[in-house]
Parts: sequence; C-alpha cells; structure tokens
Amino acid sequence: MNLGWTERNKIVANLFNPAFCGEIIRATAKEYNKHTNKKFPYAFAFLVLPIVLHKATRERMPRTVRTYFFVWVEQNDDLFFDFPKRTRSMVKYTKEALSFLLLHSKIELNENAEILAREEKVKKINKDDYQEYNDILKKAEMLGKWLSSTTNVKSIYSFLRITP
Repeated sequence: MNLGWTERNKIVANLFNPAFCGEIIRATAKEYNKHTNKKFPYAFAFLVLPIVLHKATRERMPRTVRTYFFVWVEQNDDLFFDFPKRTRSMVKYTKEALSFLLLHSKIELNENAEILAREEKVKKINKDDYQEYNDILKKAEMLGKWLSSTTNVKSIYSFLRITP
C-alpha cells in the first residue's frame, strides 16, 4: 500500500493497520501450523481478514471446529454471496500485514510460499473495552484450526467462488 499514515482515512488506518491485521493472520497461521505440523499456505492468508474482520461472518462462526467448514459455509451462504469481492478488496491490507510480519520476524516464508508463524503467544487484553479485539483473535485461532482440517487450497478457493 503506497499511502502514508497521514493520507489514510483514520477509520481505515485504525481498522486495517498492518500490526493488527498481521496479528490476526499470524494467530491463524500459528494454529494451522500447530494442528497440521505443516506450514500455512500463503494463499490461505488472503482468506483470513475477509472472514474474521467481517463482523456478521465472525459472529456466525461456531464456537468450535466440530462443524465442518464446508457445511458451515453452505449453511451461511448469505454471508458469502459477495465474498470474492470482499476478498479482493482486502488483498492490499493482507499484503501489507504479511510484509509487516516478515519485517518484524513474526513469520517465516519458505520457497514453497508457506508461512511458519513464530511461537509467540497471541496477546489478548483483559479489559471490557477490548472484548471485540479478543473475539477477533479467538476467531482467527479457530479459523486456523478449521483450515487445518481442510488443507486443500484449491478446494476452499473454488468452494468460496474465488478465482485467480
């Protein structure tokens, strides 16, 4: 993203700042890495923000991963009607967040375009004012576990109607 902080809309700058978005992606990748003993596919990183930051989608995510991802998407099809467009609109923020994570050595990216998240604990804030922040990180971790049971990137992208 080429805009400086002073040139950005304040709401957009606060919501999509690279540190926050990066922590969401890192939390997802960390759980995926933990549950698969594999590295997080780079392509999955572009699904994280459109799912977790979209409030209606996040609020309808189940509490546990017992529900299969594909079943949940089918049952909540109305949330995914515009998902390809939502995903495209978040690409620049995802790339900026990944760059931030790499710059600060919070993730590693290998030659196969796979992400290994550092084993740092996700920092949650124990104040009522930060409940939404904590919910976002919790859902990001859950998404990582969920994606770990459905590791085929092409299947997930085609199921979500995303084409290159």
